[in-house]
Amino acid sequence: MGWGNKRRGLFVWVLAVASGLAAASGVAAPHAADDGNTKSSEAQGGVRFSIDREEYDAQARAAMQVDPVVAAHLGAIRTVALDDAASMDEPGPDVLVFDVEGSRGKGRVTARFITVSATQEALGPGMLVMADGTRHEIEGDADALAAEDGPPLHDHAHDEDVEAGANAFIRQAQEAAQRYPLIRQHIGQIASFEIDTDASGAAPGMNTFVFDVAGDKGRGRLEADFITVSADTERLGKGVLTLAGGRKLPFEGEPRGEDEPEDGVSAADLFGGDNIFTRQARVAVQRYPLVQQHIGTLASFELDLAATGEAEGAEEFVFALTGDKGRGRILAEFITVDADTERLGKGVLTLADGREIAFEGEAPMEGELAAPRIDSDRGEAPDTFARQDGIFVLQANAAMQAHPVVQRHIGDIREAAFDRDASWKADGERYIFDLKGSKGQGRLEAEFITVDADSERIGDGELVMADGKRYPLDGK
Repeated sequence: MGWGNKRRGLFVWVLAVASGLAAASGVAAPHAADDGNTKSSEAQGGVRFSIDREEYDAQARAAMQVDPVVAAHLGAIRTVALDDAASMDEPGPDVLVFDVEGSRGKGRVTARFITVSATQEALGPGMLVMADGTRHEIEGDADALAAEDGPPLHDHAHDEDVEAGANAFIRQAQEAAQRYPLIRQHIGQIASFEIDTDASGAAPGMNTFVFDVAGDKGRGRLEADFITVSADTERLGKGVLTLAGGRKLPFEGEPRGEDEPEDGVSAADLFGGDNIFTRQARVAVQRYPLVQQHIGTLASFELDLAATGEAEGAEEFVFALTGDKGRGRILAEFITVDADTERLGKGVLTLADGREIAFEGEAPMEGELAAPRIDSDRGEAPDTFARQDGIFVLQANAAMQAHPVVQRHIGDIREAAFDRDASWKADGERYIFDLKGSKGQGRLEAEFITVDADSERIGDGELVMADGKRYPLDGK
């Protein structure tokens, strides 16, 4: 998944699915015959899915991992590979064949796969054949099988409600951005306002979202807190507007309204229940030996939003667990390995009798993503900040060359070295360059104001020559 702060990322993921942006994250609703997988005998025959193949494999993997027969004989599943040809030979549209490799061995699973929801598959009756030829019957998920005789589990009316809510949030976020003076000054009337789900998931802060925005004055990237005032209104909080040239404009956002609740809207009102992170977290918890020993095969796995919000670490989550051996509560770090896998980190398992068992979690997995670097407000300049070879610096060079004070004392600029670290730490919108020219050399520190997508102009600032003489830059 690659989400730095998954507490807010859960809500972002719901928005992505509901807004039709889930394809960008590899998430979509499975459709078979009506709502699952289908088998084709056409020239391009094979098993077809209406969602990304890797995403379906992840759902199937999760379904097999929580099955007690599969878990007992294969252990923690490492790889799954769908055998298209063998699946085509099996009767029924939802019987699939997977070659599975786990921590305890290898085997072949032939079973029904039942679509429970847009993000979940359940394992039906089938057979596990181990590499040594031993066979183990799979009974399947009793709840999923029982539900097949009742009302449909996938509620399309609910999907429409979620989509409407997600679109409402994006519309309200756009309205909040549009009324902010800084947006009106540099972007103008917003024509395009698109959420970046990956960047929003990686951004720090429970309420931080990232949008690509374009208007009649320019375009840029908005990363900001969006604070829910009411069911109809979002308020723009603290953030950064990055213009097309790379210049970053930090802002404080709108003040809290008189009628706005001090604590905002509860996260429990915004998201919860089943989602891709929760499913991956469940798989990670299920494969951990301590959980297998004391809880057994998980029957329920529910996120405790309140306790998670109070947890100290940004990657710490709290879940209530129930299994065939017992029940309890787990507080642990969840570490993103890749788009399909979470790893259980350090934490504490609290059993129903109150006993607390601390654990160190799983060892890092092969190919695990490195933890993202998090910069302090005035620490090292982030990679996304303007660079020497970036378009902003080129436009700034043109603005400096055209400025009368620079022309008078520096002459024709031969070298303009952008001081990234000093510029990052400078107050407001000031940027710093070391200049060498045909008449002399000096250090320029000034505001740079975006005129349009192709040009910058110099605002207030100062040019300090090599001999110490200072010349103000009048930006008017």
